[in-house]
Amino acid sequence: MNKSSKKSGNETRDGGGDRTRAAGKLADRRVQKTRKLLSDALVSLILEKGYDEVSIQDIIDRANVGRSTFYSHYENKEQLLLFGHEHLRALSLRDAGRPLDFLPFYRHLAEMHELVRKLLSAEKSERVLTRSLEDILQGSICRLYAPRLAPEEGALFMLRCEAAAAALVRLMTSWVRKGMPCSPERMAEESTALLQRVLADERAAASGRTRNE
Repeated sequence: MNKSSKKSGNETRDGGGDRTRAAGKLADRRVQKTRKLLSDALVSLILEKGYDEVSIQDIIDRANVGRSTFYSHYENKEQLLLFGHEHLRALSLRDAGRPLDFLPFYRHLAEMHELVRKLLSAEKSERVLTRSLEDILQGSICRLYAPRLAPEEGALFMLRCEAAAAALVRLMTSWVRKGMPCSPERMAEESTALLQRVLADERAAASGRTRNE
């Protein structure tokens, strides 16, 4: 095979790879577009009549997509609702040693305050929302503090971690229910102080082990 043939073969393979990557990006954009259509439809319907009264049929009619399209992305409307919180999970990811930033949570709640208040006004949707926030916060706290703990302290730490997440979510939802009387920045500071108080023993134990080492 001569050099020109080799070059042509490489160009063909490179071109095929470029087309594959371009097709993948196009598919990703279509997925994101469909998910946004469904999410926007759910939000508008919740604001109109409440989460409990919204059906899958309502959502697909509002989004103008087929039922099979909905189920290719989500199993139920709860998963669709939680899709709106996924960016918080990404924002909450921090390396061990870096503080957990609560400000994105409060800014998100402030931006979506009408929706959040509607969700908090009904038992089922309140449970979905609070469970989602607690799950995100608990996972973040565990990633931050668990690596510093001795194995025998793990069980007690998990209990405190669950308690801290529940307390933080209660603070957030109370802030929304009371009309957001303080700024997101102030509430982020209060949340940091609350977390520090709840996990004070873990930090002290970790500091003591570091000195002993």
